[in-house]
Amino acid sequence: MGNLGGYQWMTTTAKQVGGPTALLVGVGVLSYLTLRGVEAGTTAAYKKLRSVFENEIETTSDEVFAVTADGDDGNGLTVRAGNAIRVLKDVGEAVLVEVIGDQDNPYMVSPTFLASVCDWKSRQA
Repeated sequence: MGNLGGYQWMTTTAKQVGGPTALLVGVGVLSYLTLRGVEAGTTAAYKKLRSVFENEIETTSDEVFAVTADGDDGNGLTVRAGNAIRVLKDVGEAVLVEVIGDQDNPYMVSPTFLASVCDWKSRQA
C-alpha cells in the first residue's frame, strides 16, 4: 500500500500529458536540460578557477640565464658553469626550469638553488 500514492500521481500525470510515452519523453527532456545546465555551470566555474590559478603562476619562458657556478640540487639536476637555463614557471616556493641541451627536462628546483648558480632573481617577493 505504500506506493499507491506514487502510482496514482504517475497515472494521473500521464493522462494529463497524453499518456505514458509522453510522460517518459517529458521526464527525459527535463533531465537532459537539467544535466546540461549543471554541466554548463560546472564548466564555467572550472574555467574561472583555472584562469585565476594560471594568472597566479608567472610564465617567464623567454628568459634564459647563464649558469655561473657548478651546482647539484640533490634531486637529479646537476649544472655546470656555462650551461644555459630557461625559467618556465616561477610559483614562489619552486621554479620549473629547462636546462638548454639536456634531454631530461624540465626540472623543479628551489629558488635558493637557482639563485646560487646563476643571476636569476625570484619575482614572487
